Amino acid sequence: AQTAAQTAAQSTAQPAAQPAAAPYWQQSVRYKIDVDLDHNQHRLEGKMRLEYTNHSPDALDEIFMHLYWNAFQPGSMMSNMANIPTQFKDKAIGTKIQNLKPHEEGEQIVRRITHNGRDLAFDVNQTILHARLDQPIAPGATHVFELEYTTRIPIVIERAGRSNKEGIDYSFTQWYPKMCVYDRDGWHPDLYVAREFYGDFGRFEVNVTADAGFVLGGTGVLQNPAEIGHGYSDTPVKHKKKSRITWRFVADNVHDFAWTADRDYRHQRFTLPTGTEIHYFYQPDEKSRMMYENDRFRADIATYFAFMNEHFGPYRWPQFSVIQGGEGAMEYPMCTLMESHGDDYLGTFSVVAHEGSHMWFYGQLATDEQRYHWMDEGFTSFAEDEVMNVISGANKPNPHESYLSTFAKRAAKAAWREPASTPANYFDGKFPYQMAAYMMGSLYLVQLRGIVGDDAFWRTMRRYFDEWSFKHPRPEDFVRIAERESGLVLDWYHDQWINTTKYPDVGIDSVWSDNRALTTVRLERRGSMAMPVDVKVTFESGASLTYTVPLAAMHGHKRDPQLVLAGPWNYTQKTFDLVIEAPLKGVRSIEVDPGHWTADVNRDDNVWPQAASN
Repeated sequence: AQTAAQTAAQSTAQPAAQPAAAPYWQQSVRYKIDVDLDHNQHRLEGKMRLEYTNHSPDALDEIFMHLYWNAFQPGSMMSNMANIPTQFKDKAIGTKIQNLKPHEEGEQIVRRITHNGRDLAFDVNQTILHARLDQPIAPGATHVFELEYTTRIPIVIERAGRSNKEGIDYSFTQWYPKMCVYDRDGWHPDLYVAREFYGDFGRFEVNVTADAGFVLGGTGVLQNPAEIGHGYSDTPVKHKKKSRITWRFVADNVHDFAWTADRDYRHQRFTLPTGTEIHYFYQPDEKSRMMYENDRFRADIATYFAFMNEHFGPYRWPQFSVIQGGEGAMEYPMCTLMESHGDDYLGTFSVVAHEGSHMWFYGQLATDEQRYHWMDEGFTSFAEDEVMNVISGANKPNPHESYLSTFAKRAAKAAWREPASTPANYFDGKFPYQMAAYMMGSLYLVQLRGIVGDDAFWRTMRRYFDEWSFKHPRPEDFVRIAERESGLVLDWYHDQWINTTKYPDVGIDSVWSDNRALTTVRLERRGSMAMPVDVKVTFESGASLTYTVPLAAMHGHKRDPQLVLAGPWNYTQKTFDLVIEAPLKGVRSIEVDPGHWTADVNRDDNVWPQAASN
């Protein structure tokens, strides 16, 4: 046992000196890719030069590269996704890959690699190429790898390939040999099973030679528009029948490059007041035109970017392209590929809003999506709800009711729910992954906004972008920024929401008065996750007060002059008594979490008096 003097002495002692944090670093790449599209044989013949700069403190004696399209073969890990023993079968892939005919398969055949001019031996494990280096890449050094390869283009199944169901000829995503990321945790040679991605920032110079009848769109800025035409130049360009042309694209500060090619594309473009050029590529059929030729499309794009720039940070790339193509919808730097035959305009535009928001969360803020998928899909889903709330004209105080309701009614107590910290490839089925990545990630921000308050929350989002754009942030980087902006300790929240399957549920246990001047509201924590709460008290006069009850673990409370401070509430206490300076007869109603900023699983016990049941 300690004496009071010993305890007091310890509380005033200086903490032991901690080692300085290692300086942040990330690798950089420079790709030069020349490909020739053979649309008769559905092949790409490619040559690639990669300048790889090692900014790590480690000498690298091996490399790993992604060969994503090897997944489009029977027997691949992706082909067996439907066989995972789970109640949630992957219907998107199912047996489609397993049943591919030889001429429908995809493959990336690397014929030769040189390392600083010398031939390099390598082996391939499904979608990963591995090579030992006889000359390690020293810290600070830049080495050159050159590859010759052939890509067999599969039919579209998962995001990429040929002949999608809306008639787009080619969708080239994850289409080139791509260096795996080496970071402070080492190499990340994740086999491809149709989940998420992670790549190094750098420069891409991509030259595509194809039949002149194709129209191309994608990442980067076209360097020869006057030669190409096809909507890129103000002056039309005529090409000879059956001639071939080379499209030259350049993209800086990106970690991937995607493109499409189609012979029927309509291509339109316009420029936002910020200077960002908007391109959109679509088929001339009625359903596609319903979206892209709608009178409000350009205005909504402008509203979208204005909102995102103000709330989440400025879009720092020169262009953004909305491209009909691929399978479903998917984001890539400076562009999205999406199926566009929606039933209504706003529903289809919400897909643009979602994929566009990935330009912030995935694109410019490039987390490791395999490990932190919820920072990618979840933050994007939050932004989508916020911006569509404005574009749709709904203008709700809280536009996140859909995920709040889904969590409470379907997910919170489900046996299949897994922690959001589960790596993307290792969820027990696609549905649990989606609920963790999209729903849990979005609600992470919804609840954080309730914990720290609006002003601190939006300062956090903008500072996060300012400090981490074109880098690879981790959860702790985001949490530290939120702590600095709010003045609160927040690891208790992050650890419970992301690393466990706990859920919040606070209800009103009872309301009473022992005298004529005071009313007591007993709050009870009925869920497994401790959360601060706001409590709105409405009086018979029509006036109201909202109390905020922080957790003791926060070491503070959100700053809002309209709130009355109570508490704090200790995690170890199941109940908390909130005392109101008013007689019981003067209280009309009481509501816990009136703004719905917590994922409370049972709102029936959040109100007093409860409505009479029939």
